[in-house]
Amino acid sequence: MIYLDNNATTAIDPLVQKEVLDLLNHFFGNPSSIHQYGQEAKKRLLKERGEVASFFGVKPEEVFFTSGATEGLNMVLRGIMSDCKGGHLITSSLEHEACFQTAKFLEGNGIEVSYLFPEKGRGAIQPSQVADACRKNTRLIALMWANNETGAITCIEEIAEIASKADIPLLVDGVAFIGKEKCSLPPGVSAVCLSGHKIHALAGIGVTIVRKHSSLLPIITGGPQQLGKRGGTENLPGIVAISKALELIRKGEDHDFEKIRYLRDQFEQRLLASLPNVHCNFQGKRVSNTSNLSFLGISGETLLIALDQAKVAVSHGAACSSGALEPSRVLLNMGISREVANSAIRFSFSRMSSEEEVIEASSIIIGLVKQFIY
Repeated sequence: MIYLDNNATTAIDPLVQKEVLDLLNHFFGNPSSIHQYGQEAKKRLLKERGEVASFFGVKPEEVFFTSGATEGLNMVLRGIMSDCKGGHLITSSLEHEACFQTAKFLEGNGIEVSYLFPEKGRGAIQPSQVADACRKNTRLIALMWANNETGAITCIEEIAEIASKADIPLLVDGVAFIGKEKCSLPPGVSAVCLSGHKIHALAGIGVTIVRKHSSLLPIITGGPQQLGKRGGTENLPGIVAISKALELIRKGEDHDFEKIRYLRDQFEQRLLASLPNVHCNFQGKRVSNTSNLSFLGISGETLLIALDQAKVAVSHGAACSSGALEPSRVLLNMGISREVANSAIRFSFSRMSSEEEVIEASSIIIGLVKQFIY
């Protein structure tokens, strides 16, 4: 099986797996317990929080462990906006459902929401659009660093400057960016979220960075864990996994990103050289691992199923609605036609992908497309 759906989830890195198994063999205490088992677990928790803080260049008390980025985005969006009746939220029409649907929920509860649309064909919101959307009652800006379907990169550095000057908190969905490009957190970013299973760690663990100047109400109340912002016993195996995964990213980022981009580019070049009906669904800068292509004249769902039968795992890049695959909201909101969006396939690579897999997968795709078209 050739796996090219790494934006959905990634395989666990063997070094991460080893770290987790070592922990499970030696640690089982609750970090909140005062006996020796609990205190050993607490020491490990503090160590890993420090490691994660170091990766992002923040203070340990600004690191919160969640079940994933969906919870993290909810934590910040609801935690800030729930106390802002009549407040205004800026987000975009391109966001992941975790942000988009939470914004819809807040909108239904009295929050004004501006959903920014990109320029036609572009997969990212421009800083000037954010500046123009800011109001006196704007309480939060929530945008993704890179789009999970197209890989398009948002210029978070410039937007962070705008947010900082306007004294508006900026929440960044970092899921599709972190682990695919060098990550340096701009000072104007108030919060950033990521998920472990997108960076070769475990599912069910995430990190949300919330800088100290940002205040938010907790959405999971309970014990005093995590400064009272997120109750519940900490998931120490998951925390160890995501900490180790971030360490591996930092150690190999230059080589790994270069390798992933090379594989992605080789893959696209092979398809574009052999198939006249391929359309690239992006403009501008994008992350190293993502390719969103439309095969005109073929249903994306049909091609996805055929590829699965040929043992190549990819994604249609669309949500499941009423049991049927619908055209991607993201692609449609980019101004891409329904016909082109219907034929879209997302291919996403990782450092575990190989050149042999890329060559074989491209050959399979070329053969199938020619079969369907001719």
